[in-house]
Amino acid sequence: MTIHQTYWQNYYDEATIALSNALRQEIRILSTGVSIHMDIYEQPDRSAPVLIVNHGAGGYSRIFIPAALALYQRGYTIIVPNQRGQGYSEGDRGDFVIGQFVQNIVDVAHWARQRYSGALFLLGGSVGSGLVYNAAAEDAPVDAIICHNLYDFDSIHDTIALSRFAVLRHLPGFPALMGASIRLLAALAPGLRLPFRALAKFKAMVDERDTYFYDIWKNDPLPIKSVSLRYMRSTFTTPARVPFEANTLPILVINPMRDKMVSPAVTKRNYERLAGPKQYVEIDYGHWATGQAFVDEYTSIVDAYLQQCRG
Repeated sequence: MTIHQTYWQNYYDEATIALSNALRQEIRILSTGVSIHMDIYEQPDRSAPVLIVNHGAGGYSRIFIPAALALYQRGYTIIVPNQRGQGYSEGDRGDFVIGQFVQNIVDVAHWARQRYSGALFLLGGSVGSGLVYNAAAEDAPVDAIICHNLYDFDSIHDTIALSRFAVLRHLPGFPALMGASIRLLAALAPGLRLPFRALAKFKAMVDERDTYFYDIWKNDPLPIKSVSLRYMRSTFTTPARVPFEANTLPILVINPMRDKMVSPAVTKRNYERLAGPKQYVEIDYGHWATGQAFVDEYTSIVDAYLQQCRG
């Protein structure tokens, strides 16, 4: 096996690796014209509740293994897809758009709805938060969603907040100038690549308790290394079919309050825009977190909410 296939093991201890290898199935489906890879931790009972866990822009399926295993042990079938051009899925690694990721999630949800009869839920973290909201708005057949963070792909303000330019987003005229510049450049050279890791504060993705994670992640060969201007334009020009203010689907929003990568105020503002049945939880962690204490708290929050949704 190549380093691309095995590097994920650097994040975990031998027991976690062995358990994942023993339980994990790998299935592929066709979506947006490419083969989409999924890691699946399947309950023997096809009527068990199903949770589809979606990664963000810097992640892929194997980064969620501890939480996936913990939720599997609570009785859920866990599906962790890799979006187009990311992780173990096919597709150009950097030239894609938000709408394709959304369609990937919709297609995975329809696949799961045909295979399983239990309640079906979506969870997304970081950029994945907005992706699962948009997928649900596109009629992915789900009963509720969980957004770890919440971002709006119809907002240049959110795109800037996700970037190294976040400090400038309140400067009068800067968001409009940035938006116009990206639109123009994308029209002229849509396939031109930008170094992805230079665009956002990835070193701040974890708080001081989890710095080891970044040290491993920065050498991981799988996360994307560059993105096209076409992708950049799509991050603020892809509105959900149902705006936050018209939402009707049950949603739990989890906001990491030690987040130094993206201000928690962005998620809080978007949560306040949401209509419909919603709940909000703040957790004392960074943009992403690891460790048993985090896994225990996180899976307890997720499980309690999904049990409530199931009645």
